[in-house]
Amino acid sequence: MTDRFAVVLARHPAVMGVEGLCYGQRDVALAEGWERMADGLRTVMQGVGCRILFSSPARRCRMVAERVAQFMDLDLRVDSRLREISFGEWEGRPWNRISRTALDAWAADVSGFTPPGGESGGELRGRVRQFWAELQQGGQSCGVITHGGPLRLLQGMVHGAPGSLLAPAPPLGSVRVIEHGHALFTTGQPEPHIPSRLPLHQERLRSGRPVATVPGGT
Repeated sequence: MTDRFAVVLARHPAVMGVEGLCYGQRDVALAEGWERMADGLRTVMQGVGCRILFSSPARRCRMVAERVAQFMDLDLRVDSRLREISFGEWEGRPWNRISRTALDAWAADVSGFTPPGGESGGELRGRVRQFWAELQQGGQSCGVITHGGPLRLLQGMVHGAPGSLLAPAPPLGSVRVIEHGHALFTTGQPEPHIPSRLPLHQERLRSGRPVATVPGGT
């Protein structure tokens, strides 16, 4: 273990065929062009020296992870704790076909409310917290590709906070680099290893000072 390591947090690329649907943990297809995001993630991970990549079991994350891991000969670890929150019986339904009363109850208590057959926000927080604690204990530079729900929480946990399920989710296909200890990944001069179309946010965890942002989309 070392006190100098980086964590690359990534959200899977755009998906298709789900407009207006609640899909949660359902497997859905990636939209065309997802390979560009995967290749961009790979170059960022190479830049910070990652040798491990953690992925949600969902196909929309795992396909990206497998492409990156195969190219880099990485240790790929599929971790069920990185799954999106389960909406149970709601999954596959249009949001406008779900009871307004139920949605209001969920909005009033995002941590405690449990959709029928699903899981609560508190249960999601528990598994993500456990994953993050183990990752910190490992102290190795690594990548994590997951979903909006877990990333909402991880965005707070990287600063020692519990994270909020009501926080804005990072954009689809975006990448965030968190540095523990000294700088491991710099962008002080033009460098070809930063994909120009990959949304990238980088920060040093100890200082909390933003270092670099590359706007754009996949």
